[in-house]
Amino acid sequence: MAKDSEAEIIAEARQILGNQEEVIAAGHFGLANLIIAQIAGGTAGGVAADSVWDSGTSSALGVGLGGLAAVKASAEAQGVTMKMIVAITPEQIHLLNRDTGGRLDSEVATFRRDAVDIHIANIGLSRILTLTDRPTGHAVELHGSVSWLSAQAKGDKVVLDLLAHDATASD
Repeated sequence: MAKDSEAEIIAEARQILGNQEEVIAAGHFGLANLIIAQIAGGTAGGVAADSVWDSGTSSALGVGLGGLAAVKASAEAQGVTMKMIVAITPEQIHLLNRDTGGRLDSEVATFRRDAVDIHIANIGLSRILTLTDRPTGHAVELHGSVSWLSAQAKGDKVVLDLLAHDATASD
């Protein structure tokens, strides 16, 4: 079974939530604002590498490493891991941190499925998922993928389809 398969993501969510929770769908998502951190860090890393070594390979490596470092730092500053799990149970939507190493809380946010506004925006093969709790107005904006190149896309697609159905059912 692949590490990012839908079944593995559901199993990981069950482990975090405790096996008493029935997880009906789960996918890997990140905070949408981390895309900006990745671009900024990648740019800085590429410039730094290019100033030290005059090589396209070193610039590309600098972009990759700079982007990764910036995303990790930005995510943790916001109290989340780079890659999180959106786990859907019959009553709730859970946003869970992964691989925290004890640095961060496992549960980031929980939304009641019957009290959340759901908006899904398409940007190429990416999806921006916005969950807004109606009673409090608390919102979270997440980034997922539906790309055939992404190992996590299958779980993301299932979550997005289920939430799109929830959104139309509440209209």
